[in-house]
Order: sequence, then structure tokens, then C-alpha cells
Amino acid sequence: MKHYFILIGLFLTTTFSIAQEGVIVTMHAALVEGDLQAFEEVESKYMQKVAQHAAEKGDIIAWNLLKAVQLDGINDEQQYNYMFVQSNNTVEDILDPKNMFWNLADSILTKQEQADLAELQKKFTWTKDVHVVYRIDSGLWMTNNSSDYVGSAIQFNFAKPKNTTAFLEENATLWKPFFKENGTKMNMLSWGTAQKIHPTGDEWASVMTWDMFSSLADLFKYRLGDGINYPINQSNMEEINPDGFYQVATWYWLTGASAN
Repeated sequence: MKHYFILIGLFLTTTFSIAQEGVIVTMHAALVEGDLQAFEEVESKYMQKVAQHAAEKGDIIAWNLLKAVQLDGINDEQQYNYMFVQSNNTVEDILDPKNMFWNLADSILTKQEQADLAELQKKFTWTKDVHVVYRIDSGLWMTNNSSDYVGSAIQFNFAKPKNTTAFLEENATLWKPFFKENGTKMNMLSWGTAQKIHPTGDEWASVMTWDMFSSLADLFKYRLGDGINYPINQSNMEEINPDGFYQVATWYWLTGASAN
């Protein structure tokens, strides 16, 4: 199921904070089964509190929880349904034990919260998970209003370009200025690119881009491209990345923590 994780961002605001350019991002996808409402309560009520403490201490930059968009309403047991996105300043920071902020839960949560947490955790199980690590190369964050991220949706686009350097360079010099000028007209909240650090190999994408919008409807309209005049005639992507994005996945933002 390594390929399916390529269904997986990255923004800098007070609520949905992931990273600035050059920051390291860990994306941790999980398949959770059982009482999913209990799982979401655990993460949004209790672990968010612990993550917020870690961010304010400087142990992490930010932490976010995403939920896979599944329009058919069917619980596909082969697919990851949640993803944690955590950011740090350096590679050394992601390897530091302080990055595992959840180990602080006993010291941050009250005894009653710990008891409630333990009861909720009995209602669901993690059946599998996977981690990938990226470094952000280019990014745009088009709002500093945390309320703008409520109800937002993001798509992650994964590719194996022939020339990774050229891919990142064109995005930084052509597509970043384009989205900086036109993104808000599409209700875009964030856009960016990142380079894979781990794992690597033929099975994995070497680069990722993301597009985040105020709503799923806005994201779908963006995919249709109606009324958008892309600078295709200035692009060399047919040579740089002839196979295009081989995986695209869509997620809702649920909750997050940041010291910003």
C-alpha cells in the first residue's frame, strides 16, 4: 500500500500551520477502524491540546489532522482515512525525541482527561500507517485568518519528474507568481511544492505539490479550469514531467495546533 499513501500540504497560518519554505514536514497517514467519531474526539479535543503545548514550547512548529474525502460514504478498508501533518525547522528536529509530543499527554492532560481519553481509545483501532518526509521548496499562504481554514479542502499531487531540479525551479519561477496573482480569485488558500526526503525509490514520488481551497466545491471548480488562463505556453513541464501527476488525493482539514 505504499503507493496509496501518495494520496496525501502545506500552509502557514494560525490554525492550519505546517511550514515555511525550507521547513521539514512529516506526513503520517493512518487507517483507523471502529468508532471514527471517538477517534476524532481524541485527536481534536485531547491530542490537539498536547500538540498546542508542544508548539508553544518550540518542540514542533505545527501539527494538523486531515480526513480523507470519500464521497461515496463507503469505508474502504484498503485506504488510509486520516493523516497527521507535522512540521519542524530541521531534519535534526524531526529525529529529536521531543518531536514525539504525544508522550507528554500524561503531564499535560488532567487525570479526568486522561481517563476520558483512555475510554475513547478503546472504541477504535489503528490497523496500519505510513510516514513520509518532505522539505518545502516553494509556498504561498494567502490568508492569516484562522477561520478561513474551517471547511477547507486540499489536494496533494505526486509526481516523478525526469528532472526534479527543473520541476521545482519552474514551479518557483512560473507557477508561484501565477498563483500569487490569481489564487485569491479562485478562493485558493495555499499552494506550494516540496521535495521528498524519505522514503525514496521507484515506488515513491520524488516531488509533491498542493492546492488548498476554501471549500471542496472551490477545489473541484479549480480542477475544471473554467475561466482560468494558465501560462501553459511558458511551461516546459511536458519535457520535465511528461507523465504528469500519477496520484492526486483530496483531504479535509479537521484541526491543528501552532504557536503562530
